[in-house]
Amino acid sequence: MALVGCGKKTTPSEPETNAEPKVAAEKPEPPKVEPQKQVPPKVEANNPEPPKTEPKTEAKIPAEPFTNTLGMKFVPVKGTEVAFCIWETRVKDYAVYAAANAGVDGSWKNFGFAGFKQADTHPVVKVSWNDAQAFCEWLTKKELAEGKIKAGQKYRLSTDAEWSVAVGLGKEKGNTPEEKSDGGKDDVYPWGKEWPPPKEAGNYGKSLEVDKFDYTAPVGSFAANKHGLHDMGGNVWEWCEDKYSPTSSLYRVQRGASLGEQNYYMLSSFRGYFPADGRGFIIGFRCVLVGGSGG
Repeated sequence: MALVGCGKKTTPSEPETNAEPKVAAEKPEPPKVEPQKQVPPKVEANNPEPPKTEPKTEAKIPAEPFTNTLGMKFVPVKGTEVAFCIWETRVKDYAVYAAANAGVDGSWKNFGFAGFKQADTHPVVKVSWNDAQAFCEWLTKKELAEGKIKAGQKYRLSTDAEWSVAVGLGKEKGNTPEEKSDGGKDDVYPWGKEWPPPKEAGNYGKSLEVDKFDYTAPVGSFAANKHGLHDMGGNVWEWCEDKYSPTSSLYRVQRGASLGEQNYYMLSSFRGYFPADGRGFIIGFRCVLVGGSGG
Protein backbone atom coordinates (compact mmCIF):
# COMPACT_ATOMS: atom_id res chain seq x y z
CA MET A 1 0.00 0.00 0.00
CA ALA A 2 1.22 3.38 -0.87
CA LEU A 3 0.28 4.79 2.50
CA VAL A 4 3.51 5.26 3.78
CA GLY A 5 5.24 7.26 1.42
CA CYS A 6 6.61 4.85 3.57
CA GLY A 7 9.99 5.31 4.92
CA LYS A 8 13.01 3.59 3.58
CA LYS A 9 14.45 1.05 3.20
CA THR A 10 8.10 -13.11 36.91
CA THR A 11 14.48 -19.63 53.51
CA PRO A 12 16.02 -21.92 54.45
CA SER A 13 14.12 -22.11 57.49
CA GLU A 14 15.90 -20.15 60.20
CA PRO A 15 17.99 -22.43 62.45
CA GLU A 16 16.30 -23.18 65.73
CA THR A 17 17.27 -20.62 68.36
CA ASN A 18 14.96 -21.64 71.23
CA ALA A 19 16.86 -24.76 72.43
CA GLU A 20 17.83 -24.40 76.12
CA PRO A 21 21.50 -24.95 77.02
CA LYS A 22 22.32 -28.03 79.16
CA VAL A 23 23.21 -27.39 82.89
CA ALA A 24 24.74 -29.60 85.64
CA ALA A 25 22.28 -31.43 87.96
CA GLU A 26 24.15 -30.50 91.20
CA LYS A 27 25.96 -27.34 92.08
CA PRO A 28 29.42 -28.28 93.49
CA GLU A 29 30.67 -26.68 96.77
CA PRO A 30 33.51 -24.31 96.11
CA PRO A 31 36.96 -25.31 97.47
CA LYS A 32 38.40 -23.63 100.62
CA VAL A 33 41.45 -22.52 98.79
CA GLU A 34 42.00 -19.59 96.60
CA PRO A 35 40.66 -20.60 93.31
CA GLN A 36 42.98 -20.58 90.45
CA LYS A 37 42.41 -18.00 87.86
CA GLN A 38 40.37 -19.67 85.22
CA VAL A 39 40.81 -18.98 81.61
CA PRO A 40 37.68 -19.29 79.54
CA PRO A 41 37.92 -22.01 76.95
CA LYS A 42 38.38 -21.03 73.37
CA VAL A 43 35.22 -21.13 71.42
CA GLU A 44 35.42 -21.80 67.73
CA ALA A 45 33.17 -19.60 65.64
CA ASN A 46 31.48 -22.41 63.85
CA ASN A 47 28.43 -20.38 62.94
CA PRO A 48 29.51 -16.86 62.29
CA GLU A 49 26.78 -14.33 61.71
CA PRO A 50 26.28 -13.86 58.01
CA PRO A 51 27.24 -10.47 56.66
CA LYS A 52 24.47 -7.98 56.36
CA THR A 53 23.34 -7.27 52.83
CA GLU A 54 21.07 -4.63 51.51
CA PRO A 55 17.68 -5.99 50.43
CA LYS A 56 17.08 -6.00 46.71
CA THR A 57 14.72 -3.36 45.50
CA GLU A 58 12.59 -3.54 42.41
CA ALA A 59 10.95 -0.89 40.33
CA LYS A 60 7.58 0.10 41.68
CA ILE A 61 5.33 -1.06 38.86
CA PRO A 62 1.60 -1.23 39.60
CA ALA A 63 0.32 -4.78 40.05
CA GLU A 64 -2.64 -3.88 37.87
CA PRO A 65 -2.68 -1.59 34.85
CA PHE A 66 -4.30 1.79 35.12
CA THR A 67 -7.69 1.71 33.39
CA ASN A 68 -9.22 4.97 32.26
CA THR A 69 -12.83 6.02 31.78
CA LEU A 70 -13.01 4.41 28.34
CA GLY A 71 -11.62 1.09 29.54
CA MET A 72 -8.23 1.72 27.94
CA LYS A 73 -5.47 0.02 29.97
CA PHE A 74 -2.05 1.59 30.51
CA VAL A 75 1.21 0.14 31.85
CA PRO A 76 4.51 1.90 32.55
CA VAL A 77 7.34 1.03 30.20
CA LYS A 78 10.81 0.89 31.75
CA GLY A 79 13.18 3.21 29.95
CA THR A 80 10.48 5.81 29.32
CA GLU A 81 8.63 8.28 31.54
CA VAL A 82 5.19 7.38 30.23
CA ALA A 83 2.61 4.61 30.50
CA PHE A 84 1.62 2.98 27.21
CA CYS A 85 -1.85 1.84 26.34
CA ILE A 86 -1.53 -1.92 26.02
CA TRP A 87 -3.38 -1.84 22.72
CA GLU A 88 -4.20 0.44 19.86
CA THR A 89 -7.10 2.87 20.24
CA ARG A 90 -10.30 0.95 19.53
CA VAL A 91 -13.36 1.75 17.48
CA LYS A 92 -15.44 2.02 20.64
CA ASP A 93 -12.99 4.48 22.23
CA TYR A 94 -13.08 6.73 19.22
CA ALA A 95 -16.88 6.45 18.94
CA VAL A 96 -17.27 8.05 22.40
CA TYR A 97 -15.07 10.91 21.31
CA ALA A 98 -16.91 11.39 18.04
CA ALA A 99 -20.31 11.38 19.79
CA ALA A 100 -19.13 14.09 22.19
CA ASN A 101 -17.68 16.37 19.53
CA ALA A 102 -19.67 17.72 16.64
CA GLY A 103 -17.80 17.95 13.39
CA VAL A 104 -15.43 15.02 13.84
CA ASP A 105 -14.52 13.67 10.43
CA GLY A 106 -16.54 10.52 9.74
CA SER A 107 -13.96 8.68 7.64
CA TRP A 108 -13.34 6.26 10.52
CA LYS A 109 -16.79 4.76 9.85
CA ASN A 110 -16.21 4.28 6.12
CA PHE A 111 -13.69 1.76 4.83
CA GLY A 112 -14.21 2.46 1.13
CA PHE A 113 -12.87 -0.05 -1.36
CA ALA A 114 -11.44 -2.29 1.39
CA GLY A 115 -14.98 -3.28 2.33
CA PHE A 116 -14.18 -4.90 5.65
CA LYS A 117 -16.11 -4.54 8.88
CA GLN A 118 -14.74 -3.07 12.08
CA ALA A 119 -16.15 -4.38 15.39
CA ASP A 120 -15.95 -2.29 18.56
CA THR A 121 -12.74 -3.97 19.67
CA HIS A 122 -10.88 -3.49 16.40
CA PRO A 123 -8.38 -0.64 16.13
CA VAL A 124 -9.95 2.50 14.73
CA VAL A 125 -8.62 3.32 11.26
CA LYS A 126 -8.77 6.13 8.74
CA VAL A 127 -7.81 8.68 11.37
CA SER A 128 -5.22 11.32 10.63
CA TRP A 129 -2.39 12.52 12.89
CA ASN A 130 -4.50 15.62 13.50
CA ASP A 131 -7.49 13.45 14.47
CA ALA A 132 -5.35 11.48 16.93
CA GLN A 133 -4.04 14.71 18.47
CA ALA A 134 -7.60 16.00 18.93
CA PHE A 135 -8.66 12.71 20.55
CA CYS A 136 -5.80 12.87 23.07
CA GLU A 137 -6.56 16.50 23.91
CA TRP A 138 -10.26 15.74 24.43
CA LEU A 139 -9.52 12.67 26.59
CA THR A 140 -7.11 14.66 28.76
CA LYS A 141 -9.67 17.42 29.41
CA LYS A 142 -12.43 14.87 30.06
CA GLU A 143 -10.46 12.88 32.65
CA LEU A 144 -9.02 15.93 34.39
CA ALA A 145 -12.55 17.27 34.82
CA GLU A 146 -13.75 13.91 36.17
CA GLY A 147 -10.77 13.54 38.52
CA LYS A 148 -9.54 10.36 36.83
CA ILE A 149 -6.13 11.83 36.13
CA LYS A 150 -4.30 14.57 38.02
CA ALA A 151 -2.92 17.96 37.12
CA GLY A 152 0.27 17.49 35.14
CA GLN A 153 -0.92 14.27 33.52
CA LYS A 154 -2.05 14.14 29.94
CA TYR A 155 -2.63 11.81 27.03
CA ARG A 156 -0.67 12.07 23.81
CA LEU A 157 0.91 9.98 21.09
CA SER A 158 4.21 8.32 21.90
CA THR A 159 7.39 9.83 20.60
CA ASP A 160 9.35 7.87 18.06
CA ALA A 161 12.07 7.19 20.68
CA GLU A 162 9.52 5.98 23.27
CA TRP A 163 8.00 3.66 20.70
CA SER A 164 11.43 2.18 19.98
CA VAL A 165 11.94 1.37 23.67
CA ALA A 166 8.46 -0.14 23.90
CA VAL A 167 9.06 -2.43 20.92
CA GLY A 168 12.31 -3.67 22.47
CA LEU A 169 15.05 -1.97 20.45
CA GLY A 170 18.37 -1.07 22.00
CA LYS A 171 20.35 2.01 21.15
CA GLU A 172 19.71 3.13 17.60
CA LYS A 173 22.04 4.87 15.18
CA GLY A 174 20.95 8.26 13.96
CA ASN A 175 19.56 11.49 15.32
CA THR A 176 16.22 11.68 13.55
CA PRO A 177 13.50 9.14 12.72
CA GLU A 178 14.60 9.27 9.10
CA GLU A 179 18.23 8.51 9.98
CA LYS A 180 17.24 5.78 12.43
CA SER A 181 15.06 4.11 9.83
CA ASP A 182 17.80 4.14 7.20
CA GLY A 183 20.42 2.92 9.67
CA GLY A 184 18.06 0.55 11.47
CA LYS A 185 18.71 -2.97 12.65
CA ASP A 186 17.94 -5.13 9.65
CA ASP A 187 17.46 -8.40 11.53
CA VAL A 188 15.20 -7.42 14.45
CA TYR A 189 11.44 -7.85 14.27
CA PRO A 190 8.84 -7.45 17.05
CA TRP A 191 8.74 -11.26 17.38
CA GLY A 192 12.53 -11.85 17.20
CA LYS A 193 15.04 -12.43 14.39
CA GLU A 194 13.49 -15.23 12.38
CA TRP A 195 11.86 -14.85 8.99
CA PRO A 196 9.12 -15.46 8.02
CA PRO A 197 7.20 -14.54 11.17
CA PRO A 198 6.06 -17.56 13.20
CA LYS A 199 2.41 -18.49 13.51
CA GLU A 200 0.39 -16.06 15.65
CA ALA A 201 3.24 -13.55 15.77
CA GLY A 202 0.71 -10.87 14.91
CA ASN A 203 -1.72 -9.71 12.28
CA TYR A 204 0.21 -9.63 9.03
CA GLY A 205 -0.47 -10.09 5.33
CA LYS A 206 -2.49 -13.04 4.02
CA SER A 207 0.31 -14.52 1.94
CA LEU A 208 2.43 -15.05 5.07
CA GLU A 209 -0.26 -17.32 6.58
CA VAL A 210 0.57 -16.14 10.10
CA ASP A 211 -2.96 -15.46 11.36
CA LYS A 212 -6.61 -15.99 10.47
CA PHE A 213 -7.64 -12.37 9.90
CA ASP A 214 -8.15 -10.93 6.44
CA TYR A 215 -7.86 -7.33 7.56
CA THR A 216 -7.63 -5.82 11.03
CA ALA A 217 -7.87 -8.00 14.16
CA PRO A 218 -9.46 -7.24 17.54
CA VAL A 219 -6.85 -5.62 19.76
CA GLY A 220 -5.11 -8.07 22.09
CA SER A 221 -5.67 -11.05 19.77
CA PHE A 222 -1.98 -11.94 19.98
CA ALA A 223 0.46 -12.35 22.86
CA ALA A 224 1.85 -9.21 24.48
CA ASN A 225 5.54 -8.36 24.41
CA LYS A 226 7.80 -8.17 27.48
CA HIS A 227 6.32 -4.78 28.41
CA GLY A 228 2.75 -6.10 28.30
CA LEU A 229 1.93 -4.39 25.00
CA HIS A 230 -0.04 -5.98 22.18
CA ASP A 231 0.27 -5.39 18.44
CA MET A 232 3.57 -3.56 18.48
CA GLY A 233 3.93 -5.21 15.12
CA GLY A 234 1.08 -5.72 12.68
CA ASN A 235 -2.60 -4.73 12.71
CA VAL A 236 -2.30 -0.99 11.93
CA TRP A 237 0.35 1.65 11.51
CA GLU A 238 0.56 3.80 14.64
CA TRP A 239 1.03 7.57 14.50
CA CYS A 240 3.85 9.02 16.61
CA GLU A 241 4.44 12.61 17.73
CA ASP A 242 7.49 13.24 15.61
CA LYS A 243 8.16 14.74 12.26
CA TYR A 244 9.90 12.28 9.96
CA SER A 245 12.71 14.74 9.38
CA PRO A 246 13.48 18.14 10.95
CA THR A 247 13.00 19.93 7.66
CA SER A 248 9.53 18.53 7.00
CA SER A 249 6.47 20.09 8.58
CA LEU A 250 4.18 17.85 6.54
CA TYR A 251 5.17 14.23 7.23
CA ARG A 252 4.69 12.50 10.59
CA VAL A 253 6.17 9.21 11.74
CA GLN A 254 4.29 5.92 11.77
CA ARG A 255 5.49 2.68 13.37
CA GLY A 256 4.39 -0.97 13.56
CA ALA A 257 4.12 -2.10 9.93
CA SER A 258 0.36 -2.77 9.90
CA LEU A 259 -1.00 -5.88 8.19
CA GLY A 260 1.50 -5.69 5.38
CA GLU A 261 3.63 -8.39 3.83
CA GLN A 262 7.03 -6.88 3.00
CA ASN A 263 9.71 -7.98 5.47
CA TYR A 264 11.45 -4.61 5.38
CA TYR A 265 8.33 -2.82 6.62
CA MET A 266 8.06 -5.28 9.51
CA LEU A 267 11.46 -4.48 10.99
CA SER A 268 11.15 -2.99 14.49
CA SER A 269 13.32 -0.09 13.38
CA PHE A 270 11.34 0.79 10.25
CA ARG A 271 9.60 4.15 10.13
CA GLY A 272 6.77 4.96 7.81
CA TYR A 273 5.72 8.53 7.14
CA PHE A 274 2.52 10.15 5.94
CA PRO A 275 1.04 13.64 5.82
CA ALA A 276 -0.44 14.77 9.14
CA ASP A 277 -3.86 15.19 7.55
CA GLY A 278 -3.70 11.88 5.66
CA ARG A 279 -5.92 8.88 6.39
CA GLY A 280 -5.74 5.24 5.43
CA PHE A 281 -7.59 2.00 6.16
CA ILE A 282 -4.51 0.53 7.87
CA ILE A 283 -3.59 3.65 9.83
CA GLY A 284 -4.54 4.02 13.51
CA PHE A 285 -2.87 5.16 16.72
CA ARG A 286 -1.91 4.25 20.30
CA CYS A 287 -2.01 6.62 23.30
CA VAL A 288 0.44 7.10 26.12
CA LEU A 289 -0.21 8.70 29.53
CA VAL A 290 2.32 11.28 30.67
CA GLY A 291 2.93 11.76 34.39
CA GLY A 292 2.53 8.35 36.02
CA SER A 293 0.13 5.46 35.94
CA GLY A 294 -3.05 7.37 36.58
CA GLY A 295 -5.31 8.16 39.53
